[in-house]
Amino acid sequence: MTWPLLSRFAHLASLAPVALCDLPTPVEPLPALGSLCWVKRDDISAHPYGGNKLRKLEWVLGEIRQRPIKRVVTLGATGTNAGLATALLCEQEQLGCDIFTFPQPDSPVVHQNRQRMQQANAQLHDRNSLLRAALGWYLHPGRLRGDHYFLYAGCSNPVATLGYANAILELQQQINDSLCPAPADIVVAAGSGATVAGLLVGNQLSGLNARIHAVQVAQDHLGPFSVCNARLVIRMARQCWQQLGLPREQFDSSFLQWHDNYLGTGYGHPTAASSQAVNAAAHSGLTLENTYTGKAFAAFLALANTAVQPCLFWHTFNSQPR
Repeated sequence: MTWPLLSRFAHLASLAPVALCDLPTPVEPLPALGSLCWVKRDDISAHPYGGNKLRKLEWVLGEIRQRPIKRVVTLGATGTNAGLATALLCEQEQLGCDIFTFPQPDSPVVHQNRQRMQQANAQLHDRNSLLRAALGWYLHPGRLRGDHYFLYAGCSNPVATLGYANAILELQQQINDSLCPAPADIVVAAGSGATVAGLLVGNQLSGLNARIHAVQVAQDHLGPFSVCNARLVIRMARQCWQQLGLPREQFDSSFLQWHDNYLGTGYGHPTAASSQAVNAAAHSGLTLENTYTGKAFAAFLALANTAVQPCLFWHTFNSQPR
């Protein structure tokens, strides 16, 4: 079933998620790293563009279609994966798309993503800092109109979080079908937070109760505003928990393990560990990059070296042909 979450919480049917992904995504062993290592292949979640954003956009698009939306306005780095996923969706849905961008280190992925966003007719509004890009997004005049949809960086908002609560239930079914063992540890990149928040919720709903290792890939704060930290993720997870109609006090945040020691000098900046991880993953047939998944896989490699129980890397970067 594409959305096992709907079987558990019938009231969510009113959100009318739209199938964009090829689910379930495969779960595969990583024998080069040892018998306890596994990967969840959300990198091939959809065609022509995979990655974790599509799981979130399934729920976002349901919300968009229920309103008279003509334009989507979002926010991201100059080579934003989320911006590209949004641009492609808007092209498919015949919606306008505005993307406010802030600088990140140059790379082939950045160039490819920008070219594809422009080919999808997205309007790129480049700003020279995260603050200026955020202000452009927050102060956009379309907020005074009912036909603009404002989507936060990373395709993250309250309904988007449900995509990854659903994903853990999908993994639980794969475990029940003996496709993989139940992981004691799950490692994933943490950017805008919705992916990790959804995993936390689904982890508890399913009874899997794994440790969710979130690897920080962006700065903690922008002035007084939270950007990428454990407190923000826990708040998002609690909001998701309450969307499900569950008592707030029953949510358990203790499964979250936050790792801030893989960030390096900042968002998009490679580290020695992330570059080594990208190369190591390639030997297992996985395509990673240095902004998100390289840093997360570096943490996974460190965990795998001492693991005595199954561990799983949740692959979130698109690896479909560009």
